[in-house]
Order: sequence, then structure tokens, then C-alpha cells
Amino acid sequence: MSSKSKSMLGFMKALYPMHRTVNSDDIERAIEMCDEYIGAPGFEYHHYPAKSDQLTWWVPERYKVNEAWLEIDGERVADFAENPLHLLSYSLPQRIEGTLGEIRDHIWSREDRPDDIPWEFKYYERSWGFCLRHRDLIRFDDSAKVKGVIDVEFQDGPLPVGEFHIPGTSGRDLLFLTNICHPMQVNDSLAGLVVGVEMARKLLQRKEPSYYGLRLLIVPETIGTIAWFANNQEKVDKLDYAWFCEMVGHDNSFILQLSREADTMIDRAFLTAMRSHRKHGEERTGKFRYVVASDEIITDGPGYEIPTPSLTRWPYPEYHTSADNPDIVEEENLDEALDVIMDVFDIMNRNYYPRRQFKGPVMLSRHGLWVDWREDWDLNLKIEEIMLALEGDKSVVDIAFELGLPYATVARYLDKFYDVGLITKHDRPVSTAK
Repeated sequence: MSSKSKSMLGFMKALYPMHRTVNSDDIERAIEMCDEYIGAPGFEYHHYPAKSDQLTWWVPERYKVNEAWLEIDGERVADFAENPLHLLSYSLPQRIEGTLGEIRDHIWSREDRPDDIPWEFKYYERSWGFCLRHRDLIRFDDSAKVKGVIDVEFQDGPLPVGEFHIPGTSGRDLLFLTNICHPMQVNDSLAGLVVGVEMARKLLQRKEPSYYGLRLLIVPETIGTIAWFANNQEKVDKLDYAWFCEMVGHDNSFILQLSREADTMIDRAFLTAMRSHRKHGEERTGKFRYVVASDEIITDGPGYEIPTPSLTRWPYPEYHTSADNPDIVEEENLDEALDVIMDVFDIMNRNYYPRRQFKGPVMLSRHGLWVDWREDWDLNLKIEEIMLALEGDKSVVDIAFELGLPYATVARYLDKFYDVGLITKHDRPVSTAK
């Protein structure tokens, strides 16, 4: 068991039982815990007023639950104190007395997962209700007597957002998007969150700054990102690429939801990095917003168009139920997700456009560039294709992606070309003079 996974999993377990609904006291505390986990200067807190307009949206009020429970024929079948998922999140205050038939429209259960409590919410379309295990619900008919209470408060507390920034030498940034909301859910959101804060800790240990900075956003889903983007245009203007990460703790293969542009450098960096991490078989891909939708619709949506792929292991059957708990998370899967995203960060920072300084085929043995096929068969077969790709219009990640080789393999080999003066390195596309 690696220490980094123990650390990530331990932090996840600490956050798990908190009532992390979209705007709540526990969201505030959870963001503070992220600050403590990273343990370095540079963490910034933002607060956006309740009911304030943010772009075309508005900020939900701070939600406080004093008491919420439901009894059917005298048996308590739902209790917020036992599990926050029992209450429809952002339920309106309510006193309940009558029959089960009269409140059926306010009851949620999952027939396909009868032992689990579903997670449901009404942040903006206000209603009230309870979420029950289906096995409990089917024991009663419509004539059963119901009694319950929903004692809640909608307060003026602002929406909290956390931000951590590690500057780079270029003044340009890569954005890591992750959610911290979803009460009593682990894989959905927390898995990506703990990878993000652990990545920040690892980058802080490096002595030399990278070309790109890392900006980590810790937000309540959708509205948190919208509010931050609405109020930080100067920082938004410095973002070249972004990615979203969640649902990476369970035992499934990765799936990369491509950016809206579908074939950008960040897409290729992810796909190239994923080739080196195939614990569960071949990597999978999906179109933008056709895998599992989240905050990428903001960053890569109208008015911003920042290419934003999303890394998950979607699907998983426990999604949005009480079964999404620490038992379904494997430490090595968090490790693997962290390794992929660290590789992506390094690829984006070390990438360049090689431009040839030679004509005709290179005499490989003379320049120490011959590759023994017995040591690296794949590279040996692709040498001529690499030489033909050095016109300055393709980056190292483009060449690695198109030839199906690991980025590190191509980068090391081209460094040898550079060392003997056969290529020059450029941070943007160039053309070779004829």
C-alpha cells in the first residue's frame, strides 16, 4: 500500500460523512480541510453572495437542516440524522401527516437497487421529499399512515469556492476542475478531489517551476465554477487548457470524454499518457458531454472555449446511491489516476515542436541514434516515420500520439537528435525553410 494512496483515501474518508450539499456549513469546512491537506501558502477562498446573479445563474442559499424524518405506520424509515441522503437535498420546510398514497410524489426509491438510498436534490426547482430504501417502501400500501417533519433553514450564507495556484514560468495556466459537493458520496466527486489536492502537494515538492502553472478549483458543482468564472476574468484569460476529474476510485478502465474540440493538445496528452496505464485494459473515449456531464460545459462552453477533456472510469452501478461509499474505492485506482494526470501535466510542460536541421535520411549509427530492435522493437520500426515528422508543424505529443508510442520514448529519442544538432526546439509550430 503506497503512502500517497493511504493519504488520499484517508482524506476521502474524512470528507465522506459531511453534509456537503451545494451551499452548506460542511462545504465551507470541507474546503478548509483541503487547504490544511495541501498545507502551503497560495490557497484562496472566494465567497459569492446567496441569491446573487452569476452569469445567467443564481446562487442557492446556505442550507441548514435542523431535523428531518419520516415515519410510516409508526416506523421511522427515513432520518437525516442517520444518513443525509434520506432528505431530498434543499427540501422546503414541511409538516407531514396523512397517508402514504397522498405523498407518493414526494418519495424516491430505486427499484433496481432496493437496499440503497438514492441521492436526489432540488437546488433550484424547490420541492420537498424523502429518499428511502425500496425494500422499506414496498412493505407499505397507500393506506399506511405517515408522519414526518422537515425543519430546515435557507440562510444568507455565501457560496464558498476554494482555489489553489502554483505559478509557472510562462504566466499561463492549466486548470484542474473538481467538485466537493454531493453528501455521503465518495467516488462521485471526492475521488477526483483527493487526486487534485494530492497532485498539488506533489508539485510543491519540485524544486524547479514548470512552464505552465497549475490552478486547482475546488467547487460546488456547476454554480461554483460559474461564479468563479464570472468574477475572475483576469485569471480565466491565462488558462490555455483544463480538465475535469471524478469517479476514478472504482475498479473499471479509464474513459476519456474528449474536449468539445476533440483533437487538441490536451486531448492527445491524455490519450498518450493513458497508454502507459492500462491496468484494466484498453483506454476508452467518448464525445464531449456524451460520457458523464459536469463542469466542462462551462470551461469549454459558450464564451470561454477552453479545451476541457474529462477523465473518469464511468460507469459504476453505485452512482448516486448510499452504496457510493469508501468500500467501492481501491487505493491503487487513485494512484493510477494521479499518475495519469501527473504525466499529462509533465507532457504539456515538456512538449515542444522539433524542427529538422538536416536533409535526407540521417545516418543513425554515426550520430548514436540507431535503436537495437531487440531492445525496442516499436521504436525501431518507427524511426523513419519520426524523421519524416520533424518539419516543425508537429509537437512531440503529436508525433507520439500519431505513431502510437509513449511520449517519454519519443521525447528521449528526440533529445538525442537535439544533442547532436539535428533538430531545434520551438514552443510553437514553425516551418522548415526550403
